[in-house]
Amino acid sequence: MTRKTAAAALAAAMTGLAALSACSDGEPEQEPEITLELLTWHGPDSTTNYHAGYQQIIDDYTAEHPEIAIEIRHEEDASYGNILETGFAGDTAPDLIQMKSAQRSTFAANLLDLRDYLAEPSPYAEGGPWIDTFTGGEAAFPVEDNGTSPNALLFVPNDGNPEVSAGKMYIYNKALIEEAGLDPDAPPEDWKDLFEWLEALSGNDDVAPIAGSNDVGGKVSQVGYGFGAGYADQFFAPEFNDPAFSDELYNDKLYILTCYAGGSQLPLTSAPYYPAMFKLMAQHVGYFQESWTENTPETEVLTFASGRAAMMNTTFWDYGTLVSSLGEETFPDGFGLFPVPYFGTETLDYAVDQDWITQEDADAAEPYVVDRPANVGGAGIHEYGFSVNAALADDPERLDVAIDFLRFLSSQEEQAKYVETAGSISPVEGVDLIDSMSSFVLEEPEGGFARQILGYSVVEWGKAGWDVDVTRFLNGEIDWDEMVTSVAAPEWVADIPTLETLQGAVATAEQELAAATPEDTEAKEHALGLAQLRLQIYQRYYYEASGDLVTAAS
Repeated sequence: MTRKTAAAALAAAMTGLAALSACSDGEPEQEPEITLELLTWHGPDSTTNYHAGYQQIIDDYTAEHPEIAIEIRHEEDASYGNILETGFAGDTAPDLIQMKSAQRSTFAANLLDLRDYLAEPSPYAEGGPWIDTFTGGEAAFPVEDNGTSPNALLFVPNDGNPEVSAGKMYIYNKALIEEAGLDPDAPPEDWKDLFEWLEALSGNDDVAPIAGSNDVGGKVSQVGYGFGAGYADQFFAPEFNDPAFSDELYNDKLYILTCYAGGSQLPLTSAPYYPAMFKLMAQHVGYFQESWTENTPETEVLTFASGRAAMMNTTFWDYGTLVSSLGEETFPDGFGLFPVPYFGTETLDYAVDQDWITQEDADAAEPYVVDRPANVGGAGIHEYGFSVNAALADDPERLDVAIDFLRFLSSQEEQAKYVETAGSISPVEGVDLIDSMSSFVLEEPEGGFARQILGYSVVEWGKAGWDVDVTRFLNGEIDWDEMVTSVAAPEWVADIPTLETLQGAVATAEQELAAATPEDTEAKEHALGLAQLRLQIYQRYYYEASGDLVTAAS
């Protein structure tokens, strides 16, 4: 269907706006009859080009619909949750809201279930349900509970693709790498290689091995998710580790393991790989430039671009802006890229030889070391995008516009333009990967990507403000075990589904299976099996459990 036809369909749906027409030359500009507000954490002055990409889509849409205005509101990521909490409480929340999974979980009751809309055709795509225009179709959408429906679909994906593993990269100055006696054309593959590079680079007092900013989580997660492969499964019976459902149940396991408080301590307060992981985490962070915890991202970029650091972390969303700041004088041999490496057991042997960890630490951690590249950003499920404020349901005209805009935003034509402007990856089928993104796409290793890595989830899923205690640990003010005890907390207990909700999900899945067409039966059987397992796992390990939750090896 063409855009002209789509515009006609929208006009017919919006009674009262259908008679409006675009102004001819010389006439006053038409005042918008409907205005929507779109909230994002990407601003016009951010290190990314996402804001420009969103504005481009809005400009294209309002050019076809001059009776509609869509305004972008930008709020910093750090204050986003408070803005949403205040907005929903006071009925002033924006109409369209960019949200991550944790934010959707927190504010699910305020979000509109988009399932019925996604099941309808989009006027901006040829045939079939709108949901099928996204990579992976319905199976790649996370099912969420908004209090009205336990099987709700709460967002329209944007930026990222569940079948593309786009990892965090190290970008490095080839000239500085060669000056340190290293081969710039043979970058590290595992952490042993990376630590060898960092040791060589640490010999130059004028150049830091790695530029850094105050993103504590982005630093510690690199080693923090080098351990814990398969560890969470050891707390649960085999039926909950079935490969057919394990990916979908993994977050439920994390909720239980970080929130169950019926024992002498939280289940993840200790783990056999913690001593090696936290000691090597501190070792790695020690190679970042001095006072990195006080630096802004702009200072980090300036440090690397001016040649005062040999390496820096980058991601696909800020890569274009970063590269544009690198001059030939400081980078005479250019720059190179390599992904944050996997850990590998050889790294443990190297760390023992360096006296960074003990042999006992290494032996305890060895079964849980991640021995191949992990799946980052391509876990088979869409992660974030734009949600709709449920209050729009009270205003059908404005809701029609919001849904139509999201369909327009996710059209193949607009997404192809968007990824070029924003420097991003599209979740929409048929949208090609742009050249600048190719370096960030990881090839799947033999045996598949490492998945379900528990790592330092006890920290990242711990109390709000955990980065303060982690920084104290990294600065040598407290030991790692004191830090873990301090931050471990059932922070997300409010998001644990009730038994009534889980039972309702089973009942709904049973009804949908009974009404399924032959071609949908297999998918609906899977949905019912998942709903039953979710009910059973929370019932057994959260609501009815008593005493400590322990692993099979305990």
